[in-house]
Amino acid sequence: MYKKISLIAFCLVLMTALSSCASYQQNYIDSPENHPAYSYEDVKDPHFDTIKDIIYTPEGWPKALAADLYLPQNLPANVNAWPTVLMVHGGGWSNRDRSDMNFISGKLAEHGYAVFNIEYRLVPQFIYPAPVKDLQMALLWLQNNAAKYNLDLNKINAWGFSSGAHLVTQVASVTPGEAQTTKFSPPLPKIRSVVAEGTPADLSVYSNSPIIVPFLGGVKPNENPALYKEASPINHISSDDPPVFLYHGKLDQLVEKEQSINYYNALRKAGVPAELYLHPLWGHITMFIFGRDAENKAIKFYNHYNAP
Repeated sequence: MYKKISLIAFCLVLMTALSSCASYQQNYIDSPENHPAYSYEDVKDPHFDTIKDIIYTPEGWPKALAADLYLPQNLPANVNAWPTVLMVHGGGWSNRDRSDMNFISGKLAEHGYAVFNIEYRLVPQFIYPAPVKDLQMALLWLQNNAAKYNLDLNKINAWGFSSGAHLVTQVASVTPGEAQTTKFSPPLPKIRSVVAEGTPADLSVYSNSPIIVPFLGGVKPNENPALYKEASPINHISSDDPPVFLYHGKLDQLVEKEQSINYYNALRKAGVPAELYLHPLWGHITMFIFGRDAENKAIKFYNHYNAP
C-alpha cells in the first residue's frame, strides 16, 4: 500500500481543519499553499500491476500527457473484462499532479477496478476547454487499448477530486457545450458512473475568483456569462447522464458544500440516480485525506453499477 501522509502533512491537515471554521469564503481559491505536502511510497502491491508513464495523447497534441494504468490480477471467472475508472486529480486546474490520486487508484485496483490515472493540461499555459479535451483523449485511449489490457468498454467510470471532479462531471454529461466537444467516430464510450469529491459544479456563482478567472481565459462572469454557464456541469444535466456519487466536507471553505448540494438536487430533479455524502467535520483537504468512509461508500456505489 501507499504511505498516505507524512507527520508534517498531518500537522498541516490539523491546521486546515481548525481554520475551516473561518468565515464563508466567496471565491473558490485552490493553490499549492492550500495543499499539504503529501508523501507517498511507491510499493509493489501483490493485488495489481502498474504500468507507468503511458503517453495517452496522440502525436501532434499541444502537450504530450502521461498516465498510469493500474491493472488488477486474476480476473474472476464471472467477469470477462475489468471495469475501469478514469482518475482525475485536483489542484484548481493549475497545479498538483496525478500522484495525488495514487492511493485511491491502488485502493480501487485492490477492489477489482482497472484505473487510468491521468495528468492534464494546466493553467496558465492552457485554459478551458483544454483539460476537458484531454479527458476525451484519455477515453479514446481506453477505447483503443481495451482489448490489449482487457478493459470493459461498457463499464468505464470516472472519479475526480475538486477541479478534477469538475472535469469528470463535465465530460460525463451527454449534452456538453459545443465549445468543449471534439467529434469522434466511432463515439467515445459512455461513462457508466461518476464519483466526484468537492465538486465546483456552478462556476458562475464566483464573481472574481483568482483561480476560475484564469481557467476561463481571464474573463469574469459579468463579462461573458455564457462562457461561465457553458463551463459549469450543473448546466449540462440530462436524464441520460450516468449515476453520480458526490461527497463533500461540510466545513469546506474552498468549494462550499452548496456546490455539491445544488448539483445533487439538480441531478435528482432530472431523474439521474445520485447520492450525496456530507461529512460534518472535514474541510476541502481534510475530506480528501481522511475521507476513507466516503471512499468506501463510493466503491459500493461503483460495485452496484458495475456488477457482473
